[in-house]
Amino acid sequence: MASLMQRFAEARQQRLQERTEFLTTCERAKQEREQEFQTQAEATAAYLARATQSRLAWEQGRQAIAENALLARQVEIQNRADQVSEYLQDLNTSRSQSAAEDSEERAQAVRTRTFKTRSQLKHIHKARLRSGIAAKQSRQQITQERAALTAMQLEDINKERLASAAIATQQRCAEAATRANTVASQLKEIASQRLTQSQQDGEDRSQEFRNLVTNVQTFLSEINAQRQSAAETQTAQLLNFRSSLRDSVWAGDRAASIPAAKQAPQTEAEPPILNKPVKAEKVAPAPVAATKVTETPKPETKEKETAKETSKNTGKIEQFVADYVSQLSTNSSLLEVVNDRDTVRDLLAQGANTLKVDPSDILNTLLQMAEGS
Repeated sequence: MASLMQRFAEARQQRLQERTEFLTTCERAKQEREQEFQTQAEATAAYLARATQSRLAWEQGRQAIAENALLARQVEIQNRADQVSEYLQDLNTSRSQSAAEDSEERAQAVRTRTFKTRSQLKHIHKARLRSGIAAKQSRQQITQERAALTAMQLEDINKERLASAAIATQQRCAEAATRANTVASQLKEIASQRLTQSQQDGEDRSQEFRNLVTNVQTFLSEINAQRQSAAETQTAQLLNFRSSLRDSVWAGDRAASIPAAKQAPQTEAEPPILNKPVKAEKVAPAPVAATKVTETPKPETKEKETAKETSKNTGKIEQFVADYVSQLSTNSSLLEVVNDRDTVRDLLAQGANTLKVDPSDILNTLLQMAEGS
C-alpha cells in the first residue's frame, strides 16, 4: 500500500515537472515569436520608408516632365493659332475679292438677261395679241354657226315633242276610257256582289233570329214546365202537410167519438168534427177572391212610380247582364249567350238571387239587348 502511494506521488511529481517544463517551453516560444515579429516590423518599416522616398522622387521627376511637356504644348498651340489666324485673314481677303468679282459678273448677267427677256416678252405679247384676235374671230364664227345649228335642232325637237305629246294624249285618253269602262264594270260586279251578300246576310240574320226565338220559346216552355212541376210538388207537399197537421190536431176528438158511436149505435150519425176544419179550409180562399174583385184601380201616381221602378230594374238588369257577359272567359256575344242554355240558366239564377227580381224580366231584358245588338 505504501509503495502504491509512493508510486502515485512519484507519478504526480513527474506530471507536475512535465507541466512546468511545458509552460517554460511555451513561454520561451512566445518570447521568440515576439522577437521575430518585432524584427519583421522593423524591417517592414524600413522598407516602407525607402519605398516612400523612392515614390516621392519618382513623382517629383514626373511632375517636372509634365510641366516641361505643358510648356511645349502651349508654345505649339500658340504657333498654330498664329498660323490659323494668318490663314483665315488671307482666305477672307481672297473671298472678298472673288465675291466682289462674282457680284459684278452676276449683275452684268442679270442686266443682259433682263434686256433679252423684255425684248422676248414684247415679241410674245405682240404674237399673242395677233393670235387672240384671230381666235376671237374664229370663235365668233363658230358660235354663230353653232347658234344657227342649235336653233334648227331645237325647232326639230319641238316638232317631235309636239307630235309625241299628241300621240301620248291620245293614248292616255284611250287608256283612261278603257280603265273607266273596266272600273264601271267592276263597280257593277261589286254592287251586285254586295247586294247578293247583303241579301244572304239578311236571310242568315233572319234565320238566326228565328232560331233564337225558337230557342227562347223552348227555354221559356221548359221554365214554365219546371215551374208547373214545382207548383204541383209544392201543392202535394202542402196537402200532405195539411193532412198531417189535421191528423195531429184532431186526433183526440176522433178517439173520443169512436166510443160514443159504440155506446149509441141507434142514434143518427152526426157529421164528424173533422169536416169542419176542412170546410173552413175550402171556404178560406173566398175572401181573397172577393178582395181581388173589389180592388179599386190604382191612381196615376202609383202607375208612374211603378214605371220608374220598372225602368230602374231594367237598368239594373241591363248593367248586370253586361257585367256578366264581360266576365265570361269565352268572350262571347249576346247572341252566343242567348243560344247557350246553360249560360242563360246561370245568368237567370244569379240575377234572381242578386237583384231579387223575376227571372222572366231578366230574360226579356236579355232578348231586347240581343235584338238591339
